[in-house]
Amino acid sequence: MTKSGEHVRDDVGGVERALQLVIDSRHADQAPKAAFNLGVLCEDREDFAGAERAYQLAIDSGHADQGPKAAVNLGVLREGRGDFAGAEQALQLAIDSGHADMAPMAAVNLGVLRDDQDGADRAYQSAIDSGHIDQAPKAAVNLGVLRESRGDFAGAERAYQLAIDSGHADMAPMAAINLAVLREVRGDFAGAERAYQLAIDSGHADLAPKAAVNLGVLREDQGDFAGAERAYQVVLDSGHADQAPQAAVNLGVLCHGREDFVGAESAFQLAIDSGHADMAPKAAFNLGVLCEDQGDLAGAERAYQLAIDSGHPTAASSAREVMTELRSRKSLDPARRN
Repeated sequence: MTKSGEHVRDDVGGVERALQLVIDSRHADQAPKAAFNLGVLCEDREDFAGAERAYQLAIDSGHADQGPKAAVNLGVLREGRGDFAGAEQALQLAIDSGHADMAPMAAVNLGVLRDDQDGADRAYQSAIDSGHIDQAPKAAVNLGVLRESRGDFAGAERAYQLAIDSGHADMAPMAAINLAVLREVRGDFAGAERAYQLAIDSGHADLAPKAAVNLGVLREDQGDFAGAERAYQVVLDSGHADQAPQAAVNLGVLCHGREDFVGAESAFQLAIDSGHADMAPKAAFNLGVLCEDQGDLAGAERAYQLAIDSGHPTAASSAREVMTELRSRKSLDPARRN
């Protein structure tokens, strides 16, 4: 769940006493603000009962800004402590306030909290209808996921499209990937490719490379190997810490299958050089297979040893098994004995 902003604090005891003095002054603006900040302070030192009391003071003040902010924080606090009914009540107070920022935030949080799908749907729709620059796209993505989970695929597409159309820097590419995956599962491969391309074109640091990997896999499955290579190359060019090694392994396997052994070796080496905990050992194993297929048994042993030394739960054990078999074959082949 999302909380509203926090007060910067030092010297906890002194700050708490100062805030209480302001609260006791009953100043129309400063007392509610102090109550909100006291709630944050109490929550940080795990005085949850004190935090609830302070947030409630801010809510009861009826202050146009501090009341809704306190209601959101109180809702999040209660949800975290397992008081779901109390959390829902607090979030509903923030929604009912009509606050330009806090009401949509509370609606998204309420959607996440609600365990009944209709109630969650209504909460997300409330945030979408607010047109809030951040919360509406977030709600649209969440609504898409919710509708997809209950088999309302047309409704899910509409929700994802809302988030895409918002142009939100994070939510639009996320929605595009979700839409692409949904379309792919439903057999709309052309529509899936278009949606992945939207995410790629967003230039999002994390989601664009992820979409490009998915697009590469989709194109491979459709027999468009040149298109798959182009998609994987986009990921390699991004240098993404996780997706680039994945793309390198995928590209290596693709090249190997197309008998582009030089391209395969180059791709596997890229993944190995990345040092990625998962992909580098897998690439080493695949490079070993490639070398072995080409009769380069020394190269195969070196690659398999890299995979073994990594301690990877699957690549290391697979490499060890193949290495044992390889050495056994060598010992039985007189031409390869020293």
